[in-house]
Amino acid sequence: MPGSADTLRLPAFFVALLAAVLLISLAAPRPAAAGEYTIHTCEADEAGYSSSAFEVFAERGMKWRRACDPRGPGLRGLVSSNVSGPGRVPRGAEAGFILSAPPGTTFSRMRWSGHAHRRDCRYALQLYAERPGTTPVAIKNIRANKRCPRAGMAQSSNYPLPRAYDLGAATRIIQRTVCVGSPSREYCSARGQNYIGTVSVEATVVDGIAPTVGVVQDSALARGEWVRGNQSFTYDASDNVGVKGAAAIIAGGQRGAHSRSCNYTQRIPCSSGPGLIDINTAEIPEGSQALTVAAEDAAGNRAESGAVTVRIDNAAPGSVAIGVGGGEGWRNSNDFDLAWTNPPEPDRAPIIAAHYRLCRSDGGDCLAVDRGGAGIAAIDNVPVPSPGEWDLRLWREDAAGNEQSSNASQPVRLRFDPEPPQLGFEDRSTEDPTRVSVLVTDRISGLGSGQIEISRAGSGIWQALQTAQEGDHLVTRIDDAALPAGDYELRASARDQASNLGSTSQRLDGQPMRLTLPLRVATSMKAGVIEKRLVGRKGQKKKVRRTVLEPRAKVDFGRRVRVGGRLVNASGHPLVGAKVRVYSQSTDDEGAEKLEDTITTDSAGRFVYEVEARSSRRFRFAYEGTGTILPTGDEAELLVTATSTFAVKPNHVLNGESVWFRGRVRGRPLPAEGKLVELQWLDPNGEWQTFRTVKTNSDGTWRYHYPFDNTCGEVVFGFRAYLPGEAGFPLKPGYSHEVTVRVRGRPC
Repeated sequence: MPGSADTLRLPAFFVALLAAVLLISLAAPRPAAAGEYTIHTCEADEAGYSSSAFEVFAERGMKWRRACDPRGPGLRGLVSSNVSGPGRVPRGAEAGFILSAPPGTTFSRMRWSGHAHRRDCRYALQLYAERPGTTPVAIKNIRANKRCPRAGMAQSSNYPLPRAYDLGAATRIIQRTVCVGSPSREYCSARGQNYIGTVSVEATVVDGIAPTVGVVQDSALARGEWVRGNQSFTYDASDNVGVKGAAAIIAGGQRGAHSRSCNYTQRIPCSSGPGLIDINTAEIPEGSQALTVAAEDAAGNRAESGAVTVRIDNAAPGSVAIGVGGGEGWRNSNDFDLAWTNPPEPDRAPIIAAHYRLCRSDGGDCLAVDRGGAGIAAIDNVPVPSPGEWDLRLWREDAAGNEQSSNASQPVRLRFDPEPPQLGFEDRSTEDPTRVSVLVTDRISGLGSGQIEISRAGSGIWQALQTAQEGDHLVTRIDDAALPAGDYELRASARDQASNLGSTSQRLDGQPMRLTLPLRVATSMKAGVIEKRLVGRKGQKKKVRRTVLEPRAKVDFGRRVRVGGRLVNASGHPLVGAKVRVYSQSTDDEGAEKLEDTITTDSAGRFVYEVEARSSRRFRFAYEGTGTILPTGDEAELLVTATSTFAVKPNHVLNGESVWFRGRVRGRPLPAEGKLVELQWLDPNGEWQTFRTVKTNSDGTWRYHYPFDNTCGEVVFGFRAYLPGEAGFPLKPGYSHEVTVRVRGRPC
């Protein structure tokens, strides 16, 4: 027996180390995985202390003992030993236990605890696992004639705690006590007790073989006959380690199961063979379904049988959705086509008839009708008894006579209207002259859609107007501000909800529908920048200051400016209390126009809007009109000139000294890279000359250092800052105020 020898007399420190190793192995057990199960023997079987998984063997002079219940007398566990007595045990005599892996399986690991004892060193006490084609795995190996006890003494070894061992695909686990003898003696003494005992074993079996399973066609369900209610069928399953259970799989779900009683103290824990599964067909979708049986063996390996077809029919044909050819809307012909879809049921009792009931939608009499036909799924040319709305419900009947009126479909509505609508233009209101209304009368289906059109009298060209439906009226508005003045004709057409068409070009009193545009009172507006100007009267030399409206005016930055105008009607009379909307937009057309305010005209029809001149803007004044007055509007453009603060320090210097010019540009936004500022001086000819161009900082400030180095006598210089027009700057070119610097040099 190859393997390492265990010393029975262990030093104290080694015993402590061994105990620590055992505690660690118990604290981290290996979990069972799919394809494995564990055989529990002796004290590992806490319920029955079973040991029947082990086979026994013993020869003359040797014995075995099954005593796994720890509560009994004497040695406990699976004990293999010699027979104690005054005689001898011949060489080669042995006794022990064998745990064989089931066919097609191996052992992967084992947890074992036990004890050993010998008085005669010629006995070998062994526990090992056999692996086909390779070296056995030694678990406990006390070799004969090795490390023998002193004369008159015994050796003992105990492992009270289980210890884990890797068996590496072993097929048998063997425990034995064997008389080996010695070179000088071919026997062993029987006077003392020599044994090895197993207290607890947990052997993990690896099984890679799935069970075989099939459906036994010995019942109506398994034969594919139509069934309902509770049913049962037989399956047959077998496996090398037994079948733990089986389940019926129908329509993708588990519909019944059969569990077997398994005993994991045995090598083969479960049984094989036939079993019975009960199912409730009410829990299964009706129709033809595939039935398979999934079986699971003791190691958790699963397999599924081939499929058989089962057929379930527990109820009469169910409700179906009915469709009406062309939809459920109104129609002007009294024939309706009905259609539905019978669910695919090739192996069920076929549909052979349909029943429907027609009832007035608002209540009243009903009419029942039956129609037959194999596989019927449509009924053509269904009439209703009279014009109006009718509800139809339908249910089906199969060849077995199953039919149930409570399974009728949701109602579909059949609507019949053979009469076209009647139209007439109504009189216009003097308070809302642009509104045109057409009364549409249809007693059955009601107004569906319509259109009002307008044509310049005599042109023959018709223009569709935007038409809305208000109850039983077609309504439109004539934009008399957009159409040229003159005489116009109108006509209207309408369809009811059954598509019956009616039209008219007459009023309700039978007169032709004609209009003269404009329909509302005309207005005019004049707007501008409000300025005071000296204006001369005709024939007089003296001018007087008057208020005028400038369509386009240039003003200084920061000035309070009034823009406004006057609103009058066609006769020149002012419109008092009218609302005028004020819109503004940058004069460079960048950015959208925005609403600034809404102002009201005074008793003279005037309106004024005051602003601070901070950017050049275009103002648009809009009067939106009323139901009786036409809209109008006008524009005014405000051009704001740029400016900058301007200071010099000092303003008295000697030739050779310098001054600082500084300032801040007013108005925002500034160009991203700064605003250009041209510094100018007044030359002797009275013209301004640019001597330096600078850029502002992001906050609009600027400064420039300037030296005087070529001046004789005493000279007063004039300076200013010029701000040119520039993209991204909302102001027109402008100037700062003028500053002076007095410079004194040597005499000329």
